[in-house]
Amino acid sequence: MPHRSWDTPPDTDTTPAQIDRDALAEIHLLDGERILRVWKTARGFLVMTNLRCTDMMRKPQVFAPSDWEAGPSLFFYNLAPPRVELHRFLRLSEEHEGRAVALRFYLHDPEEVAREIEAAREAGRAEWLQRRARNEATVRMAREHWATAMAAAGRGGPRPVMRVRCGYCGNLIDASALRCPFCGAPQRD
Repeated sequence: MPHRSWDTPPDTDTTPAQIDRDALAEIHLLDGERILRVWKTARGFLVMTNLRCTDMMRKPQVFAPSDWEAGPSLFFYNLAPPRVELHRFLRLSEEHEGRAVALRFYLHDPEEVAREIEAAREAGRAEWLQRRARNEATVRMAREHWATAMAAAGRGGPRPVMRVRCGYCGNLIDASALRCPFCGAPQRD
């Protein structure tokens, strides 16, 4: 793919079937997540799923196993409304633990992309709420199991597994997990 300058608008949008298969392989989809739309940007692609938007870009390394890498993902559960800047750029931002994360994409038609993301954002938030409700039921059962395990531990039984909140989606996960099973985010040390 030839290098694009910031002065040359990218081509029009594309479909998942039309972009490089290696690029799509770098997106690690969550359980039940599906790709809805893909747009070409000046640096690569903006991929929208039913749960988030992900920046796909070419790797700068020459001999990397894949030419593509998934950049930051902006999840719909805390994504702010998209904003068009200077009639050329789309700004997506979200809040994580009190700090804002923002990305700016140079697109062919940022107004249209903003409208589509806004429509998907509401549906994505509803889906995150459903996932959270299912997780609450799981947490409730885990607490009951925890109480039973603690009682057994007091009698010399096995110790219960410690659970912590995911720093990205807030769901309870095993403290030893490397990735959150709900949002796929890597866990911090």
